[in-house]
Amino acid sequence: MSSLLAFDFWALVLTYAGIMAVFVLGLQLQVGDTGLLNFGHVAFMAIGAYGTGLMVTNGVPLLLAIPLAVLIAAIAGVLIGIPTLRLRGDYFAIVTIAAGEILRIIIMNRQDETGGTLGLRGASGSWGRQGTWKGVPGWFHDTFGISQKVPLLVLTWLVAVVVAVFLRHLGKSPWRRALRAVRENEDAASAVGKNVFKLKLQSLGIGAGIAGLSGVLFTLYQTSLYPDNFLPIVTFIGFAILILGGMGSYFGVIVGSIVIGFIIAGARFLDLPIDGDKLAAVQYMVVGLIIMAIMAFRPQGLFGKKEELHLDG
Repeated sequence: MSSLLAFDFWALVLTYAGIMAVFVLGLQLQVGDTGLLNFGHVAFMAIGAYGTGLMVTNGVPLLLAIPLAVLIAAIAGVLIGIPTLRLRGDYFAIVTIAAGEILRIIIMNRQDETGGTLGLRGASGSWGRQGTWKGVPGWFHDTFGISQKVPLLVLTWLVAVVVAVFLRHLGKSPWRRALRAVRENEDAASAVGKNVFKLKLQSLGIGAGIAGLSGVLFTLYQTSLYPDNFLPIVTFIGFAILILGGMGSYFGVIVGSIVIGFIIAGARFLDLPIDGDKLAAVQYMVVGLIIMAIMAFRPQGLFGKKEELHLDG
């Protein structure tokens, strides 16, 4: 593999890590700040992705499709939250994972609109091959030696940093302190006059919108969308990133996304006498072992605090 191909490969790995960072930042708001065990978070990523793809393939300009897709994902979070947020702990988790699977099955079976298992082609409009932007022509690379993978890489991490800074700014507000009061003890928060249901709904809606934004970035990265891109394992990888980085730490999400991304990608280079279709299992086994070690020796994660671990059911 030439150095250019090697760079392009790792640029794709870092780009996907950035997409997961945005995805998990929304999860951090819901789980780390509010105590909502949302196991169906990938559903909102799918809404952002397919919302963008369906609008673009039907003639809506990309710059208009992006904010609309994020808004639709946020609204979906609110609509799902209205009937479910009065459930606590495990019950809410079960409902959310079911909602995510229902959405994926609907996408799979609405073949005329979404392409079903055959995929939604051309979902990113003017964006080219995986991780490549057509707006950076070949002569640009030939002249300046810059890979065509760089623009999307930079855009993805710019969005991740902006979202992290936005959430960190919210972290200094009374609103986030109210969310943490809900996380610690809903009854106590309600007793001092906090509208627990409203706070949960706000957290779920904003987190869903951020997940929708990660879906938009995934559409630009992948160019074609398939239902299997949004399996429950995506949410569980998100939780792995959350645990590794640390509950309540936005910086931890950034670092955790890069570490998990490199672990999963690096497993491809292991010289193992197994079939290619079994390699994915090895990747997730490695991630699982690392999470087990983290939980055993540093349960608060790399950058988390022990007091962030308590979630009131």
